[in-house]
Amino acid sequence: MIFTHYTKIFFWFFTLILLLFVFVSNVSKAASPPNFIISDVDLVDADALSLSRIQQFLHERGTLGTYTTEVDDIQKSAAQIIFDIAQEYQINPKYIITRIQVEQSLITDPNPTQYQFDWATGYGRCDTCTPEQAEKYKGFALQVRWSAKRVRESYLFDLETKGHTLTGWGPGITKETLDGVKVTPVNNATAVLYTYTPWAGECFGGAPNVGGNCSFHRIFTSWFSLQYPDGTLLQGENGGIYLIRGGEKRPFLNRAAFAPYDVRKVLPVTESVLAAFPTGKPIAYPPYVLLRSPHGTVYLYNEGTIRGIESSEVLRNLGFNPEEILSVSWNELHDLTEDRPITMQDIYPAGALLQYQDSGGVVYIDPSGVRHDIMNREILRSNFHRPVIIQKPREYIDQFTKGEKLGFRDGELVTYSESRAVYLISNRTRRRFASGEVFTSLHFRWDNIITTTKEAVELHPEGPVLKLDF
Repeated sequence: MIFTHYTKIFFWFFTLILLLFVFVSNVSKAASPPNFIISDVDLVDADALSLSRIQQFLHERGTLGTYTTEVDDIQKSAAQIIFDIAQEYQINPKYIITRIQVEQSLITDPNPTQYQFDWATGYGRCDTCTPEQAEKYKGFALQVRWSAKRVRESYLFDLETKGHTLTGWGPGITKETLDGVKVTPVNNATAVLYTYTPWAGECFGGAPNVGGNCSFHRIFTSWFSLQYPDGTLLQGENGGIYLIRGGEKRPFLNRAAFAPYDVRKVLPVTESVLAAFPTGKPIAYPPYVLLRSPHGTVYLYNEGTIRGIESSEVLRNLGFNPEEILSVSWNELHDLTEDRPITMQDIYPAGALLQYQDSGGVVYIDPSGVRHDIMNREILRSNFHRPVIIQKPREYIDQFTKGEKLGFRDGELVTYSESRAVYLISNRTRRRFASGEVFTSLHFRWDNIITTTKEAVELHPEGPVLKLDF
């Protein structure tokens, strides 16, 4: 069998990971609607979209892409107005765009009315406002300006100085919306949204046929949430680290579980990005760890599956160290899937790296006994950190059934010298980044790219191109 050994990692990393894992379960529970709508960064990142990106976004979705109006005797496009005001008040243009859509459907309406332009952000249209009072807020540019100004100079200012807005919304403060839903905002941005629109909305359990903040969350997530492929590692603003797999985010519960992964490949994202993924089963253990049940049965764990070891003789024969067995409770075993037991017939239940004595070539024998050729060192290093390699005669290795060649691990960034393209390996496919802008917008690091051969890259079938939808 083979054991994978991990080098010691710098003290600051362990300190960070320890803090992260203490809170990861609570983060998953708290940062969800209706208590969480968007992150604070999603509200105040004024540089989230360039002017050209705003223009492209509006043009692709409706008539607002061609709309212009006079501002201070100058004709300005809707995109220019949104960009300028976002910069002036340091408000995310994504927030402004979503607000316009929530209030008037103006981004996508193919035939908007003048009323929709005049009251684009719904500002000043309060239940107690008279037409005369609201007149000074009328007009597309004024609507965008007053809305952003109010958020920055009133709501956020009050939250920073008092801990709550003028209507009492604030992080950790439970209030009831106008449609009867009790909400406890987890951050300033969510408190701002409920101050602006004190309605939860139908999909948050509020009033029927009311969009409210439910509508804001749905639109913002649909348009602006970055969709990370399987195999990527994400870290939210509150510290928790997750593996994306099967379209779900799976939280790491401790340092040991994270040990097989490289901290340099963890991508920083907002809580809004994480909230877009359903939460999957937590990752509590590293691959091929031994677990002992309260009844004394010893299991070999790997990726949510356990296999009971038939006897103590099998345990000794396979080279497992009894001192490495972790005692666990029935609750810890409850959500794990039990597979067939490990017997004397299982030669390498944790997999093994074997090397031909005559040629030096290395192959991987998987737990089911299938042999996978390893094309080069880059693939070997991608899958095994400080591997243990066992030399064997050719006739011994060739007795194992031959399977597909081993490819790169999911989450790797790869390229080859003859190509300018960079690919992300996900679900064994290679997904090309549409541009350098996409690469950096998703927070990938250039120094994590592995340069290998064309043949190694093309072991992975080509998958969908990675691009931004906004």
